[in-house]
Amino acid sequence: MDKLDRLIHTFLLWAIGALMFAMMGVTFAQVISRYVFENSLSWSEELGRYIFVWITFLGMAAAFQSKAHIALDFLVSLLPARPSRGLVILNTVLVGVVGLALVVGGLSLIKFGLHQRSAALGLPMYYVYTVIPFSGAALLYFALRATWKNMTSGGEIAS
Repeated sequence: MDKLDRLIHTFLLWAIGALMFAMMGVTFAQVISRYVFENSLSWSEELGRYIFVWITFLGMAAAFQSKAHIALDFLVSLLPARPSRGLVILNTVLVGVVGLALVVGGLSLIKFGLHQRSAALGLPMYYVYTVIPFSGAALLYFALRATWKNMTSGGEIAS
């Protein structure tokens, strides 16, 4: 299972990197178009915004797996080992609930987006909304794995 964790995490990081590169390219093209050719690209701002949304949602799941989210661990460090571990488990369960909410809410948003198109690109909006349940599923998976690791780690908090 650790191999699958690494595979998903690596995929997320590579996807985020590729999307950042794409957003940089779109922004650069917009700047060149506006200041060199004096003709603004009508679609670049919208595409950049949608790419940023994808980066944000994918980054949420990747950051959880990397333990890169800001955390208030003051209470965890003050408590004895057993209650501290319980608090960490509760936290990962709550993160899993958020992941599940993203999956459920994202699927309903995709259904809603089937009948919408973006203004500048004419892109079906379900393409944009697809990242929500995908990142929710990744977050739910990582949260369930972290919960399992912490429940089976004996007395210590699993990293």
